[in-house]
Amino acid sequence: MGYTDEDLEELWRKAELADIIDSYEYINLIRNASLADRFSTSTLSPEALDRLKNPRRGPPPLADADLELSMKMFFTNITEDAYAQIAQAIRQREPNVKVYTHHQVKKHIENLSGVEPIWSDMCINSCVGYTGKNFDLEKCPRCFEPRYDPVQSRIAKKKVPQQRFVTLLLGLQLQSFFATLEHAELMQYRVLKTEQNLHRVDVEGRPIEVFEDVFNGKQYLDAVRRGDIKPGDPVLMFSIDGAQLYASKQSDVWIYIWVIFDVPPSHRYKKAYVLPGAVIPGPRKPKHLESFLFPGFHHLSAIQRDGLGLWDPRLDTTYISHPYLHIGTADGPGMAFLCGLSGHHGRMACRLLCGTPGRHPDGSGHYYPMLQQPTFPPGLIVPNSMHEDLDVRTLPKAGDGDYNTIIERITECRTNAQYESVRRDTGITRPCIFLGLPRDHLLPVPHCFGSDCMHLWTFNVGDELIPLWHGEFSVKAPDSRNGWTWGALMDKDEWAKHGQLVANATPFLPGSFDRPPRNPAEKIHSGYKAWEYYLYLYGICTSILFGVLEDRFYKNFVELVGAVRILGQFRITLQQLDEAQEKIYNFVEGFEREYVDRLPERIHFVRPWIHVLTHHVEETKNKGPPICSSQWTMERMIGSLGQELRSHQSPYANLAQRAVLRSQMNALSKMYTFLGVEDPVNKLPMGSLDLGNGYVLLPKREKSPKNVSTAAGIAIHLAMEERGIESVRRPRILKWARLRLPNGQVARSVFKEATMNVARGIRMARNIKITLENETRFAEVQYYFQADEDQTFALVSLYSQHDEHLYRESLGTSIACEYHGERELRVIPVEDIKSVVALVLHKFPHKETPSFYLIEKPGLEIAVLTGVGHDELAEIDDDAT
Repeated sequence: MGYTDEDLEELWRKAELADIIDSYEYINLIRNASLADRFSTSTLSPEALDRLKNPRRGPPPLADADLELSMKMFFTNITEDAYAQIAQAIRQREPNVKVYTHHQVKKHIENLSGVEPIWSDMCINSCVGYTGKNFDLEKCPRCFEPRYDPVQSRIAKKKVPQQRFVTLLLGLQLQSFFATLEHAELMQYRVLKTEQNLHRVDVEGRPIEVFEDVFNGKQYLDAVRRGDIKPGDPVLMFSIDGAQLYASKQSDVWIYIWVIFDVPPSHRYKKAYVLPGAVIPGPRKPKHLESFLFPGFHHLSAIQRDGLGLWDPRLDTTYISHPYLHIGTADGPGMAFLCGLSGHHGRMACRLLCGTPGRHPDGSGHYYPMLQQPTFPPGLIVPNSMHEDLDVRTLPKAGDGDYNTIIERITECRTNAQYESVRRDTGITRPCIFLGLPRDHLLPVPHCFGSDCMHLWTFNVGDELIPLWHGEFSVKAPDSRNGWTWGALMDKDEWAKHGQLVANATPFLPGSFDRPPRNPAEKIHSGYKAWEYYLYLYGICTSILFGVLEDRFYKNFVELVGAVRILGQFRITLQQLDEAQEKIYNFVEGFEREYVDRLPERIHFVRPWIHVLTHHVEETKNKGPPICSSQWTMERMIGSLGQELRSHQSPYANLAQRAVLRSQMNALSKMYTFLGVEDPVNKLPMGSLDLGNGYVLLPKREKSPKNVSTAAGIAIHLAMEERGIESVRRPRILKWARLRLPNGQVARSVFKEATMNVARGIRMARNIKITLENETRFAEVQYYFQADEDQTFALVSLYSQHDEHLYRESLGTSIACEYHGERELRVIPVEDIKSVVALVLHKFPHKETPSFYLIEKPGLEIAVLTGVGHDELAEIDDDAT
């Protein structure tokens, strides 16, 4: 019918009340799900249904040795044509080798992995999926487009759907985690950590004082105590997000994944252990999300109720498990879809349902979580915006709203007017699909919803603060940008200078810092990534904005930075949480005071993310560190699947196929060692030397010892004398170029980087954080060497102590040092090196000469936990000699 987006929006708006009825019908179908009902038996083969209850006892045998070769070739991510050409070349060269056809090996992979994709028809306009109550429909109930393509169906002489989406069922993928002893033992991580935490709290009577995983969270421990989570029950996170495949054209696609908390964090967030759940094509976003989630959630409910069969190779026994859904997360708009909220402009917009009301400007229906009462003109009454000031320190906690009572009110609505009133007062538009899952296998709604720190700390913060400073943020009369005293970057030249300072930092950022932020003056509107925002806001801005932003706005910003740096860690102490909470309070109060000043025309400055930030500390105590259940994992999944696209004419179908292959490959890699995923952290290049405790010397290395400079010779001689090691005043040293640290980073040296091709965009990795005489210092590595086989050292040049004035004024968020070169040479054991850091050259306004400001990898654990690669594999190629 050729509907425009505007036509579809009108149709979908009229269907809002129908959405509530549809949602309940889907929830009831999920509530009564079974592996024996029509939705299971019509989509899964009898073999798969049987395997869900009676799992394989170990990997199935391969048909023959030649299948191994074909599978290896299949998973190299080459096109079908390329596969056929290589297969033909092998047959001609080795006629005795059986090379399976692409189709044959694909069928073997599906059978061996046990992962059967579920393909479901959907509306061509993404209104609904033909699942559940829509299973037998012939046309879309919203836009009335036909389900099947009339032309293609006539040609094929069978019904050909206009569009399909794929679901990859959780249970079939979960069983692969128990295929071998090695992976079954990995799955015991959660049980062991839980036992330790419960013993500490319930037996020893000591509180949790360090939060380093979801198992430290109060809500998880309470669920274990209730018996909802048992030792053999996998604990899950559901994560969904929309993705833009191409920057230049409409290409929205929605993806969801499952994360298994039972696996250690060192493995949990890597792509071999993250389970694809579904790929829902665009280019429009799904309108009735429940119909697209139905196949996956129906299956989850079925295995929660009927049980999922798992084989434990440790005991050579089979048992029935009941997976537990602990956290569901999405970005802001996605969360509104997922949990049935009115969206971020609703009066009760908090996605964690705390019940804090918003305010709206006169004449606008958009609400904002402004705490202070605006100073409306005398005599003007703005309904729902005149309540007294709210104290950020006494706001309701997440989940304080009575969700079940609100849902009952929604169901009693019979007219659009009633519905609009309830939606405005409660912030809920329809019941959440999670309500269909068994209550004892789910953290209750809304507590099960995550806070999505990734989008908040990056896109949300960056999309507001940068436009405010740059003068791009929307302005409403009688307000004028001319009065924005915070607009230090409004001048065109100042903005260009700021952008260049960001770009200038790139050579100083080690490769292990991943993607460097591009020049925001040129690229911030060109697909700026979450990680770019993270490094830009929390690494670079605290230094380059010092003396640029007026002091009160700068202080407000660094309060936010300090809080995020704490919450972005994997290991957070109670004391640090208290510090972060105070910084958040200071930021929120200061933001309204300094930027909004009770002006009605600035109500829209107080965006929802500012309110959500207030819940982060309490949610950390409930669910563990935010990064453990964030969207970082989804971000990496979207990126890695997007990189595998091989067909840009049909990207959605190709992306769905890549997701299917990813899930099958993940399953097979846990069964067969020849497909095992190598851990780059444990992969050592030729010529490396393992020093133990996670330290490894990496090539290059000089072929023979050589004389060192006079200053270096003195430093080495004194250090060796101090340690009782025989040495001459000017020793001959065999230099090593690089050192891999226990955290996976590679620390290079001047000896290494002085020989590298600068034109290739080499990024400096020779600056390190060290412990020297029980004090944290920063240094530049000259080279590494061994005094004997048991003792390895680094010759370093110490940077000065940090600038105390800058440190104090930035509330500890900016550290700057001066470089001393050969004047401060020291010899340190390599064990004193803690991490690779960036030290970026910059001229601060209060200093006469340039110095170097520090950037530690923001939340170093984020990269480890989300599967971001380290830089050593690229360096192996550099150092092939």
